[in-house]
Amino acid sequence: MASTPPSKPSDPRDDAFIREVDEAYREDEMKKFLVTWGRWILLAVVLGLVALGGWFWWRAEQTRRIEAVSEQFTAALEKAESGGSTEALKELEAIASGPSQGYRALAGMAKAGIALNGGDEAKAAAELKQVAGDVKAAQAFRDVAAMKQLRIEFDKLPPAEVLKRTEPYLAGDSPWFPIAGELAALAHLKAGAPDKAGALFYRIAADERSPQSLRARAEQMAATLGQDVTKIEDERRRKAEAEAKADGEAPAATSADAGAAK
Repeated sequence: MASTPPSKPSDPRDDAFIREVDEAYREDEMKKFLVTWGRWILLAVVLGLVALGGWFWWRAEQTRRIEAVSEQFTAALEKAESGGSTEALKELEAIASGPSQGYRALAGMAKAGIALNGGDEAKAAAELKQVAGDVKAAQAFRDVAAMKQLRIEFDKLPPAEVLKRTEPYLAGDSPWFPIAGELAALAHLKAGAPDKAGALFYRIAADERSPQSLRARAEQMAATLGQDVTKIEDERRRKAEAEAKADGEAPAATSADAGAAK
């Protein structure tokens, strides 16, 4: 059987020539690419560096401005606390007319506090109303201002107006329910609707988000208005037992259980 003749080894000079041609081709293609796109790439890089530098400058400038406004606001509060209300109000007016939305709202509430301390409830309510109606302010600031305004004006408002203002905070899981609920309950009492007032006081007493003092006051009012507040303690006990069971612990004895044992 005839054997296959061995392949002829390639000439090293041929390999070197091919590599040179390949390198020359790639170099020529790169030159064409740079001629066509080089200036645009350079422009994009320059613009990118300028934009990045501008962003860093903007961030630094924003931080500097916020720090300056913070120092100005703190200084105004210190002046107000030391009796310099006139100077404090000038500082607060400047802050309120500035670009910072958060400090604008804080300045408005601080001005309301100064007016209230001076016995000018109408001025305080007007400042708070302005904050509450500022659509650019954070909702938390607006809610605080609305509640403070309502508490100042409560005695002068008809029950229907109080109920209208508190209605948005009575449904769902609004964190302002305990405060708004108490004002609404008092409005129901003024309007001659003790049943509605009692139901609201009961909800406040049963709401764990309510401050302890408000919860105790609401529970007392609810009981006075005929609500069975013993259910609140029973519900708390059942909840504690369920949580203890979930944690694998024995439920702690409540004050009601201790009294029953005696």
